[in-house]
Amino acid sequence: MELIAIPLFVVLALILVPLFVRLLDRNAGWPLALIFIASAIPLLRKLPDIIDGNPWTWKVTWIEDFLPNGADVIFSLRADALSTFFALLALGIGAAVFIYSTRYLHGGRGSMSFYLLMTAFMAAVVTLVLADDVILMFISWELVSLASFFLIARSGPGGELGSMRTIILTFFGGLTLLTSLGISAGVTGTTSLSGIIHSPEWAHHPTLLSVIAVLIATSACTKSAQFPFHFWLPEAMAADTPVSAFLHAAAVVKAGIYLLLRFSALFHDDAWWRGLLIIVGMFTAIMAALFALQKNDLKKLTAYSTVSQLGWIVCTIGIGTPLAMAAAVVHTLAHALFKSSLFMLIGVVDHQTGTRDIRRLGPIWRKMPWTFSMAVIAATSMAAVPPLFGFISKEGMLDAMAEGELATPATALLLICATVGAILTFAYSYRYVFGGFVDGTRDVSDVHEAPLSLWLPAAIPGFLSLPLGFVPGFMDSFVDAAADSALSTHHATHTHLALFHGINVPLTISVVVIVVGVTCVVFRKAIARVLVGKELSPFTGAHVLQGVITGGSRWGKLAGSMADSVSPTRHLALPFLAVITLAGSVGVGALFNGGAIDGVDMGSRVGGIDRPLDYVALVTVIIGVATAVLSRRRLSAVIAVSAAGVGVTLQILTLGSPDVALTQILVELLTTVVLMLVIRLQPRDFEARSARRDRWAGTIAVLMGLTTTVGVIALVGYHGKPLISQWYLTNGPTISHGNNVVNTILVEFRAFDTMGELSVLGMCGVAIAAVVLSVPRVRDDIRGSLAAIPRPELNSLPMRWMAKLLIPVLILISAAVFWRGHNHPGGGFIAALIGGGALMFYYLSRPADKAPTNNRLPYILVGSGISLAVLAGLAGYLGHASGEEGGHGSRGSFLQPLNAHVGGELLTTAQIFDAGVYLAVLGLVAIALLQLGGPIRPGAEAPLGPVRSHGGFSPLGSNEPDYAPSTQGTDRDTVSESASDSGGDTSGRKPVDTVEVEE
Repeated sequence: MELIAIPLFVVLALILVPLFVRLLDRNAGWPLALIFIASAIPLLRKLPDIIDGNPWTWKVTWIEDFLPNGADVIFSLRADALSTFFALLALGIGAAVFIYSTRYLHGGRGSMSFYLLMTAFMAAVVTLVLADDVILMFISWELVSLASFFLIARSGPGGELGSMRTIILTFFGGLTLLTSLGISAGVTGTTSLSGIIHSPEWAHHPTLLSVIAVLIATSACTKSAQFPFHFWLPEAMAADTPVSAFLHAAAVVKAGIYLLLRFSALFHDDAWWRGLLIIVGMFTAIMAALFALQKNDLKKLTAYSTVSQLGWIVCTIGIGTPLAMAAAVVHTLAHALFKSSLFMLIGVVDHQTGTRDIRRLGPIWRKMPWTFSMAVIAATSMAAVPPLFGFISKEGMLDAMAEGELATPATALLLICATVGAILTFAYSYRYVFGGFVDGTRDVSDVHEAPLSLWLPAAIPGFLSLPLGFVPGFMDSFVDAAADSALSTHHATHTHLALFHGINVPLTISVVVIVVGVTCVVFRKAIARVLVGKELSPFTGAHVLQGVITGGSRWGKLAGSMADSVSPTRHLALPFLAVITLAGSVGVGALFNGGAIDGVDMGSRVGGIDRPLDYVALVTVIIGVATAVLSRRRLSAVIAVSAAGVGVTLQILTLGSPDVALTQILVELLTTVVLMLVIRLQPRDFEARSARRDRWAGTIAVLMGLTTTVGVIALVGYHGKPLISQWYLTNGPTISHGNNVVNTILVEFRAFDTMGELSVLGMCGVAIAAVVLSVPRVRDDIRGSLAAIPRPELNSLPMRWMAKLLIPVLILISAAVFWRGHNHPGGGFIAALIGGGALMFYYLSRPADKAPTNNRLPYILVGSGISLAVLAGLAGYLGHASGEEGGHGSRGSFLQPLNAHVGGELLTTAQIFDAGVYLAVLGLVAIALLQLGGPIRPGAEAPLGPVRSHGGFSPLGSNEPDYAPSTQGTDRDTVSESASDSGGDTSGRKPVDTVEVEE
């Protein structure tokens, strides 16, 4: 089995989530947990080899010649001991949380989004820790941020603020990470993570190394909630308890810890790195511990305790010794175990009592003995009391601090701070126990123990702290290997995990902590009166961030006010003036200097490029533009613009480009229909404009036209075909096996550009829907104008007869144009425009204003088209494996076409890509008809009953509604229509909310 199978297993789980949820609802967590466990088994089987220093790797070329030195980007995965440790941690804790979720969730629609996002998050985390390429690592890092944002935001209004602050801070960390990785790749000449860490180039750039170290540390601090980015984690507690247990105990926050451990091999000797991590980590540990003691909400208390515990780990990593790396790894495991249990047990308490507020809880320990017992074990491990595993991990960190390579005063100060932090840890650990289960006066007679299926999955991780405390030694070799991986050493770490190592400094500190901690527990109520509700700081990180956001919004509003207009004239004026100044000066100078520009002779113009038909096209365009400018009616302007488009099409055709000309004329036709659909909802005439504005706009337009003309005359037509055009014409047919160079450029040579344009087309469709649906809707009631027409639907009868004949023909032509596009004028885009024309003809011929498709089909077409194009691109990777020599090279790459001759016909994956273009363009046309072609002016959302006609007349000769019922939108505002909409009286029209309907 290859290493790539591990993340692919998780991706498979993600794909299967909809099926599992539909079949099992909230119980979908069971098969998903089994998949996670199955994904961990190959890693466990490879673990002995990995511990021996033989990483499990997998790689494939991703992007060729990416860096200036010609280095490729390699899609590379690497499972050394450190990566394996974090992957197993995520998969194991994730499996427990998913099993717990099967009983915690209530089921229903929320289960789908929960399991989709949690599984996507798991895939991102596993890929992150296994990635050995910095580009793949960064993408996974950002996906972790996005998934956590959505998981917090899905909790409802309470999670909106927390999710926004989370995404802002973690994306800031993403920017610093991107900057550091980009600089590192540039310095070392590779995107390989291991290559960057072990590059000898860093010896020549010590200052830059420190800068990169600070940037990496900043990125890790944003993800692991370290000061000054600590406040996002408690605010994220609005998320569901399983989300908190997984993301904030074993996944998101541990991603920052992994980053610090992974780069320790490069930075552990850097003074800035060590000082920053030690100071920030220990300060965060103490500060967050004080905040935890202030909280009455058990979940926020546990959240601040997480921040504090992460501060301990960050500080320990900053020590930089092999012992410190081992201690950080051990405490990462201990923290994941007891903290995931503590979060899930809070969910159990909340589930059974309806609250997690200490002030509203009573002595429930008798009513919930099993939950209480498991909470005591997990909290005792967090408090570092023997014989729990948390005691062993905390002893290891204290030992690393005592034996760190620091000056004696610094070591003493660090140990004093650690002692204070450990006492506070003891205090908030037992505030969790006593506040949640013992103290309080609430009547708990109605409280009972949770079902076994709920509390047992929550208890298992924390309960493991008990046996691990007695037999920790079996992990020595794994911990040593992980520490060696962090420092890129081999058998340099020699860990001996045990409960007792003799009387030493760490044990002395532990005794002091337990004695003082017990005293704090005895006087817990007095301490609570002193701390709870008190402001420990005049401002908080949340206030600072809100101030930054507010200030940024004000500056953004000020900067955007210059362009805050819906007038095209205002937006186009500045770029037009810039073109007039630049192109005008260059073009006029060339004309007066005999064709020379800045002293460089342009040479003589190529002969034979001007033809008589050019003047016909020019006159057509001038007439069309002039008519459009002078028109006072919208319909006249649309027709004039279409005429100008015909002139442009004629010009293109005379230049010998039938493919582009065919595309242009079809776009003109379809655009005209869409514009007709838009202007029917607007007043007949343009609104009056000031003469001053017309003069200003006219002056700029004339100058722009003259400048463009002078520029073209002066600068174009001197050198014939560019070299790139000659290359395509000469080599294109041979390489692509297609004679239509325009089509092969679009779907083969520059297919990635087309892929981007395809995505833009899809977003245009979404934008059309978003804009139209955001406008308040009113039914376009035209009963008054139809009163003289007994059966208006008969007006479209001739078109319906024509449609029966022409639509099948257009469909056949569309298919033929698509099929022949590789060698003759045509292709997916043109064929889709012809198909769109058939769709529009069908719409125009219908007896009533009804969209030609249902509400979902257009979006399915767009999504299917883009997906099909992506799949065709992914097929290009098979070229290398199969020895395919076609396309642009023998090595597989994204969008590389694969060719085969079947029955004498050339078949290529470029045609599949072209089919994706076809579907997306057809879907865009369908979206335009769906949103603009109905009888409801953009907005009306409620289906109306049969219309009671005025004077006993129904427009359709019956009592049936003369429009398709619409359920889109939720805005019930109405918009009155002006008299200019119909050119007459509107007294007969009523907004949708006042239309008389039959009950």
